[in-house]
Order: sequence, then structure tokens, then C-alpha cells
Amino acid sequence: MKVNQANLVKSLRFSFTNKTTVLGELIQNARRANAAMVVINFCPETKTLQVLDDGCGIDSMATLLTVAESGWDADVVAHEHPFGIGFLSALFACRRISVISKSGSIDVETDHILAFKPVTITPVHDWNGITSITLHDVTLEIGQLATTLKRLTRGFPIPVLFNDQLLERSCALDSGLSFVDTEVGKIYLHGMDQPNGAQYEFDVYLQGLPIYTSHSYTSHRHIVHLDSSRFHARLPDRDKLVDEADVIKRIKAVLAQTIEQRFIQMKAILSAEAFVGFYEMLRHWELLRLLNDVPVVPPEALREIIAYPVCDTEVFDNFEQRPEKAMSRAEIMARGIVSIDDDIKQDGAGRYLFAWNRDYLLYQGTLDKDHWLHSLVRHLNDEELVIETVNESHQAQFQGDWCWVCVRFCDAYRIRLGQDVVEIRDEACYQGQENADDIIVPKGDCSAQVLQQMASFRSEYDEFQESTFESDSDAFIAFVVANTASDPANAMQRLLPDFCGCPALYGKAFVVELDQQGKPASVIAYPVQSGQTQTLEAGMAS
Repeated sequence: MKVNQANLVKSLRFSFTNKTTVLGELIQNARRANAAMVVINFCPETKTLQVLDDGCGIDSMATLLTVAESGWDADVVAHEHPFGIGFLSALFACRRISVISKSGSIDVETDHILAFKPVTITPVHDWNGITSITLHDVTLEIGQLATTLKRLTRGFPIPVLFNDQLLERSCALDSGLSFVDTEVGKIYLHGMDQPNGAQYEFDVYLQGLPIYTSHSYTSHRHIVHLDSSRFHARLPDRDKLVDEADVIKRIKAVLAQTIEQRFIQMKAILSAEAFVGFYEMLRHWELLRLLNDVPVVPPEALREIIAYPVCDTEVFDNFEQRPEKAMSRAEIMARGIVSIDDDIKQDGAGRYLFAWNRDYLLYQGTLDKDHWLHSLVRHLNDEELVIETVNESHQAQFQGDWCWVCVRFCDAYRIRLGQDVVEIRDEACYQGQENADDIIVPKGDCSAQVLQQMASFRSEYDEFQESTFESDSDAFIAFVVANTASDPANAMQRLLPDFCGCPALYGKAFVVELDQQGKPASVIAYPVQSGQTQTLEAGMAS
């Protein structure tokens, strides 16, 4: 095999991910030279970028200009696997480059170097211990530089000064964070001191530079500094891990193990109520088994039915909520706990109304399979549901704009599950498409809320049809009144709207005449004052 050197170097220009790669390479070289600090200065007017460090200096300018030869000692080679092509990123990033170090200085056009032409090295007799690399005519903007350096130095081992501003190193090993030694490297666990601080995302660093980040929607994350002797970055610009998918899978496994060990330590010192506060983080890392012997249940695993059950909690108010605090075994047994798998729109609301009437807790099915709570849960879907009407008077067909359904009118109805029966007198019940597909209306319910069990009033585009819902609700209330009113005055009283917006009517009495279609034909104030006509024609009776 042969190598065309000129073409190879020319092609490498296109192998670097972006033009800011040079920044990571230059500060990395300073760190490898055991520098205590890196100073970066950029002049936007002259497009000049200067990088200074107080490291050991460059031993050989010839090695610096040799592709695929790093020049680092055996220890650095063994632990960090330098490629020896990082300096090319500097040559590709500018028109002219100047280097001053202990082995001499160069000042040359980069095209001259890339064409394999001789480079003059001038001896430096009074080197001051500072290696200086200056890039002239770089194609970078100051904002781009600042943003990139901020990202690169967040976990960097040594301080970096950019245009006289010390950059933050909040994720560095010497930042004051408590790192744990693991088989993949050092790990800092964020948010383990309080439940609402728990985080699931993480950043990975290799040789102090960022090389992987999980979802980036939060700034609070776990930090992983990989062991550079065991993990390798992709040539040439180290922006990706070799075998990244496998490495990240391994990191996640070790991260989970580390978090588990931390939780085991916390479990030994925290109260049960405080420990279950970390439920969400335990669930994310598949560690819910740690709750199996804790004597209280996290509120996230439970629900209370606080309102009339409906089929769509996004359109209508949610009828469930979490308990305010963790609950003990005794508290749960005192109330009872059930599971319900019904889809109200399909299966009806019978089981939910039964649980609501009994004030049962609902189990959300989120704990580990061996948790003690499972022995207390009553699975209502395993029991036959029977709904019986009490003194049913008749049935009628409601025909609204959206809902068409058979309605059964009665004094009350009983919901039977197993040996238990509840009798409901003031809440209507929809029995669902999979059951009788009708509505039971007891005497105590004159509202239209049962329609919220039957339909969500969403269009084919998933948009809530508010006007149709209001129209059907008004029509259903009138329908219920028509089928249950004991006398005309009672029906009128139930159908009249609220007049709170019109103070002129307060305390007044009226005689109202309706036409054959049920609309106001006339309204007369009562009693009629002498000499005045109080009749309002139908068109003015609003």
C-alpha cells in the first residue's frame, strides 16, 4: 500500500466536524503539556486568535509539523491515545500561523506548510516559559468563539481565560463536586439531596472535553468523566466516541448502579416519607424494587376520585388527584384501594361511580410487582358489574346535535360489584358502548354532566366543539325537566336561567305566557301598575 501524502492532507481538511475544532485541540495540547492555565485572546478587528500556555513547551517543531506523530511521552500516549493530527485543525483554520516555544519559532503561511514546502525554524534563546500559538485571518466570529469555549471548558481540568474573562468550569473534576469512582470513570450524581432536584439526563466528558450529552432540555445533569485509557474518541476531532451506542449503554448501566448504591445509603438514614419522595427518579432508573419494604406508599402511585368521573380529563376537569402525602398501610386499609381499567366512553362509568361513592383509593399500577401494596388492591374489573334501577318510571330518546342516547328515568340506581352494593340518587350514569349504551338519570340529577361521560365532543381534528357541547347540555337539561317535572311551575322554575346580571329584575314578579313552541309570547310585570302597559311582545322578551 502507498499513501499520497498531499491528497491525504488535503482530504483531512474535510474530516473535521467544524471550524471550531481548533479550539479544543489547542487547549487540549496545553493541558497535556501540564500547563496551569490557558490564555486565549481574540481580536475581531484583525481576526487574530492567540493561545498562550505555561506548560512544558514544544520539544520539536519538526514533530509538531509531522502528521500522525504526536510527540507526547509514553504515559500520555498510553492513557490518551493522541492522534498527532490535531495541529492540522489550526492550519486549516487560518491563513498564517505563528508559533513560539522552547524549540524555536515559526511564522509561515499555512498553505505553504500544507504544500509540504520547507519551513524555517528560528531558534529562541531567551524563551520565557510561555508557548504562544497565533492564528492570523481566522474565519471565526467572537460570539461563536465565546459560545464554543464556554461549552468546551465546562468540564476542563485547568482554567481558561478568554479575553481577560475566566471561563466557568462547573463540571470539572476540581470544581468542588463530589465525584464517585466507577468502572467507567468518575461520576457526579446531581439532585440526590432533594426529590425535586432529581435529574435523569447526563453529560459525558473525555479528557476534560464534552463528547456526549443526552437530551438537553435541562441544565442540571449528572456528570460523567470517562477513563481515557479505556474509552476512545473518534479521529480526527474527538467529537464522538468510538462505538458510541455501546459505550452509552454501558454508561447508563453504571450510572444506574451508582444511583442504586446512593439510594441504598439514603434509605438507611432517611425517613420512609422522605425516601419515597424520590419515586420519580427511582422509577426512571428502574429501581422501584427499593420501595418494596418501605412502610408507606408514594402519592404518585395513588389517586383519589374527587369529582364526577368523565371520559376526557383534558377537555373536562380531571376527576382524580394524587393524595397530598405518602400513605401508610393502615391508612390505605382504612379507606380501601381498587384498580379500574375501564375506558369510560367505551365501558361506562359504573365502576368509577362505585369507587367514588365508597371513597376508595385508586391504584395506578406503577409499583414493583413484589410490592406489599398489591395484596391490598381489589381489582374491580375482575368482578361482574350489575346496575339496577330503582322505581324506573319510563325511557325516552334524547336527540341532541352530538349525542343520541336512550335515557332511563328512575328514583335511584344500584351498582353491584361482588357482594357490595351502592345506591346513587343524585348522579346520572352512562353505561358505555360495550354495555347497555344508555344513560340512567335518578331524580336527584337535573344536570347534563352525564354527557361528559358519553362523549368528549372532539372533532376529527381533535378540537373541542364548545358550542355543540353547550347546545347539547342545554337541550339535555330541558329534556330531563320535560321527563321529570311534577307540574308546570316546577318545570318553569328548573328551566329559568340565572338573572344575576340584571339588577332591575331583582325582587320583581312577572306573568309569562309561552307559545306552542315553548318560547315566550308575552311577559307582564305583576301586579300591573295603573295606566301602564307592561306587556312585552315575544320579540322583546329576551
